[in-house]
Amino acid sequence: MICALSLALLLHLRLVENPATVPVQQRGFEKLHEERVSLVTKHKYDLLMIGDSITHNFERDIYQPIWRQFYKPRNAMNLGYSGARTENILWNLQNGELTNQSPKVAVLMIGTNNADETNYPTHHTSEQIAGGVTAIVQLLRKDLPKTKILLLACFPFGEHPDANSRGQVLRRASEMFKSLGDDKYVYFLDIGHVFLKPDGSVNKLLMPDYLHPSVTGALLWAKAMEPLLCKLMGDESRDVTLGGR
Repeated sequence: MICALSLALLLHLRLVENPATVPVQQRGFEKLHEERVSLVTKHKYDLLMIGDSITHNFERDIYQPIWRQFYKPRNAMNLGYSGARTENILWNLQNGELTNQSPKVAVLMIGTNNADETNYPTHHTSEQIAGGVTAIVQLLRKDLPKTKILLLACFPFGEHPDANSRGQVLRRASEMFKSLGDDKYVYFLDIGHVFLKPDGSVNKLLMPDYLHPSVTGALLWAKAMEPLLCKLMGDESRDVTLGGR
């Protein structure tokens, strides 16, 4: 009985102490966060794009044609932050970025920086990352009960994603939080294969640094996500190659 209680307490402490679920403000992005809070306070958006630099990149000039084709016409708001981890996104969303909002869809892709062993003083396990993603999904469900969540698997990392520790951690994390998908409010989608060669290695033309999609890679991402996003938004396809507008 004592052993059973001790095990239960240990599991409880591990859950409570998961650093990927503890909201932390991201240093260096205070002004951007304030600007975005101001925007959402004044305007209701139909589509939220939530994530790290992979999503934030859509604000760069070279990616803007993709944004203008697939997302701007859908009244979208970019809530991506370069370098963000799950705990940073949690803080942002809890501190004003969901104010006044009830979008049709929220796209979420986060976690890769949590597994970064090089550029951060700490990195997280697959279990911790899955816990962080779960916490964000739970927050979105609570604060945006009518919103459909399009939850993306973490993109592949490294030239050979299955042969490096960070890539392996991200793949396992995605496998864990895949179960959040209920095809009612949360829709899980793994489009990582679009960046890979037939041998399973990352195509450098699509991910030059083996982390961030190039413009061509980002376009493939948008096209791969479009059928489900179109369904959830309840609109016409923005992919002209599929007969949309």
